[in-house]
Parts: sequence; structure tokens; C-alpha cells
Amino acid sequence: MRRITIIVLGFTLLLANGLAWGDATIESTVKTGGIKGMGASEGTLIKRYQRDKKWESVSTKFTGAILSRVAGGSESTNITRVDKGVYWNLDPKNRTYVERPIEPFKKEDLSKERGEKEKPKARVTKSEFTVKKTGASETINGFPCEEYLITWLLEMEELETKAKSRNTMTTNLWTTPETAIIRKAQAEEQEFQKAYAQKIGLSISPDEAKQLGMEALGGMSGAPPEEIQKGMMRVKEEMAKIKGYPIRSVVGWTLEGEKGTAASKAEGTSSETASESPKGIGGLLGGLTGKITQKMAGEKPSSTGGKEGPFFSSITEVKTISVDSISGEVFEVPAGYVKK
Repeated sequence: MRRITIIVLGFTLLLANGLAWGDATIESTVKTGGIKGMGASEGTLIKRYQRDKKWESVSTKFTGAILSRVAGGSESTNITRVDKGVYWNLDPKNRTYVERPIEPFKKEDLSKERGEKEKPKARVTKSEFTVKKTGASETINGFPCEEYLITWLLEMEELETKAKSRNTMTTNLWTTPETAIIRKAQAEEQEFQKAYAQKIGLSISPDEAKQLGMEALGGMSGAPPEEIQKGMMRVKEEMAKIKGYPIRSVVGWTLEGEKGTAASKAEGTSSETASESPKGIGGLLGGLTGKITQKMAGEKPSSTGGKEGPFFSSITEVKTISVDSISGEVFEVPAGYVKK
């Protein structure tokens, strides 16, 4: 998780435009079809920024026929106080909270992890990332939007079993022109990330941030930094086609697989191992999404052949964006909460 944070912060440092700090609130909704239809849910995500403070609230509930009755919903609030060097994790239901320190990051930790990475177990045979403007337009939550289709195709082969898999992820991205309010909200978020990066010891130059990000990506995927660099450049060129601020993102992920020559001794494991250490930027993304979804589902994706249909789907929409002033009390532990 720390390595992922490093990557995000590294790129944020490159994007920050240095506008004045202030207040910003972004409210979104998220709906997912679950993993293979299991665990479908919906919820809201609210983020508030004020200088070097961040308040984030997440509420979710299951919408499936079974889990909606037995699991109910959940709500949590997280406050990051860079100025005080602490995280506060609030439990609104029980009115309790946990306090953790914001710990500094050490560059040598990443070098150590890179030295301990496993030998790659799969190779990427094909990786294509494309962005196309569809020409469709729609007003979403009051925002005039245009649609882009992002397609990522990844084909992989296990080195031991020769089992092959094909992953296709499509994103229908609807963006709106960047208004003064949107630009200001983006600036507040970026400035918070800059303050947070400095707090954990990542107050480095843009070139150092870029190099650190490449090293982290290489360590996670099993690919050398120069290969990751090439993949990132391809993605950057395609993403440059997208204009505006994202309002709606509709993601669909399908999997196809087949048995390899050694499937008799490795049946049921090919998709898992194929996502561990593949080379290239496509392999990195495949590894991250594979591990995340396996953990959520509590099971391994099937690799017994044939198209699996939608493995995962989600819809994220921005409902409102505000740069109105926020009370400082929002970024404090509410009265009556007990520290655990």
C-alpha cells in the first residue's frame, strides 16, 4: 500500500500548479456489480479539503438479494491532519476513533523491497491501451459532458504452465469542461497532496519524484524501470487525448482463459500466478487489479477456459463540486467520541 501511495504522490507533485490553498468539497456516488455478480453495492464518497487537512467519508450498502438483508451497510470517516501529523479513523456508529501517526517514508525501504522481489512467473504477450472520443454528449448532474472510450487489452502467458489469459477493461469516461470552480477544487486537492508528501518525507524534486515512481512500478511488476517508462509514455500519449474533468466513469472488466500444458498440476492457479509479476505497464495494472479483486471475492478467478462474462463492473459519478468555505470543526474529532 505504501508503494502505491508513493506512486500517486510522485505524479501529483508533477501535476500541482501552485494555486492558492482554500476549501473544496467533492461528492461522488459509486455503484459496483460486485465480483462475478457477488457483493453488488452502492454508496457515497465525500472529500473535503482545507489547506493541509483532509476529511473523507465513505458510506456503502449491499444491494444484492442476500447480502442486502444480512450485511446491511457501513459508514466510516477518516481525517488526515498534516499539521498535527496524525490520522483519525472515526466510527460514527459506535462514536469511537483510532489515532495513528503520519510516519515518514524512507527511501531505503523501497530499495530493500525491490531487492526481495520474486522472479517473474508470467510474461505479457500483448498489451494495448487506447483512447477514443465517441462523439456522444450528455448532461450529467448538471455538468455538460462528452464521452471517451478507454480500452485496455492485456494478454498473458504463464512461464511454467503456458496457460494463456486475456483481460479486457473498458472505461466509458464522461468529462466536462474545466470551469473556474473545478480548477480551484483540483488545486486544493493537489496542494494537500504536496503538503502530505512533504510530511512523509517526499519533498523531492519533480525529476526525483519521477524516478522514484519508476522504481516503485518496476519493483511491483517485475519489469525494469526502462520498460515501465516506455509503457507509461504510451499511456500518457493516449490519455492526453482526454479533455476536461471526469464526471462519470463506467468500468467493465472481462476475463478469458485457457488451460496450459501443465494445467493438470496447476489447475485453478493460473490466473493468480499470472497476475503476480508480469512485465510491462499492462502487467503491473493486471497484477494490481487481479490481487485486489481476488481479495474482495475471497476466491481465485477461473481459468478453465471460455469467456467468463463481466468479472467486475462499476459506475462512479461526481454529484457536486463546491469551493465554499468549510468550518474548521469539520476537521476535528467530534465531541463525545471515545479514543480506542
